[in-house]
Amino acid sequence: MPIAIHHNNKLSEEEATRELQAQGLHTMTLTVDPVQNTAHWHHFDAQFHILSGDLEFTDVAADVRHKCGAGSLVSVPSGLLHSERSAQGYTIVLGTSVPAEDFGDPVNLPPKE
Repeated sequence: MPIAIHHNNKLSEEEATRELQAQGLHTMTLTVDPVQNTAHWHHFDAQFHILSGDLEFTDVAADVRHKCGAGSLVSVPSGLLHSERSAQGYTIVLGTSVPAEDFGDPVNLPPKE
């Protein structure tokens, strides 16, 4: 399954949390400071609704950059390379296939060789 991004789906924090939990995902609300990270992957599936802020999300395999903001829904299957860049930061409701205590350290894993 590829990375999927949908726009114009603005939900409240409560609505986004309910939607992700209805899919059996573990949820949390996060505020992310301005960031620019390198290509990485996670060992879990993740979906997030952007509540506020800006995010440039890069699907590394497809070499596609997406401009995302409030109302964007990003779905990232486990193991797929991606990166994020945000000048002002953003707030999301994150849903993951494992609870936060099982994310592992580091959460952002380097590209496989």
